Amino acid sequence: MLYAESDAEFPKGWDSWPIHHSGTILGKETTIPTDLPPIVIETMKTYNWINDGKGSAYNLRINPDQTLGDYKDGPTGVLELVDIKALLVTEHLVGEPQYGVFTYDGKDISDAHPSLNPSTCTTCHTGYGDACITGVCTKNKVN
Repeated sequence: MLYAESDAEFPKGWDSWPIHHSGTILGKETTIPTDLPPIVIETMKTYNWINDGKGSAYNLRINPDQTLGDYKDGPTGVLELVDIKALLVTEHLVGEPQYGVFTYDGKDISDAHPSLNPSTCTTCHTGYGDACITGVCTKNKVN
């Protein structure tokens, strides 16, 4: 089955962006703690299949040309899935968030699994307005 391609473009220079925070997407056999924020629980459930169900370490990198919560058009941030060398990308176009999934070298892999489809990103990011400010989710609430 073929799914939609990425809406966002591959962000050149992403690997030089500062890390905003790091963590781990738990594997499918790990019980997800119930005291986590709802957006984190949803992310764990959506991506616990990656790396053969083992999950992955991640880094959230924000483009240093962007200001958290006040995004101008262009590359915004990446959720770097370290163990599988993939990037969940957010960029802004006409003020609206766009999403995509790429390998480290820029290959679009958004059609590899339904959870990598840009529509899945949009649904989740818009469903958690308290944690996702204009399309970018962060564990630190933006004021």
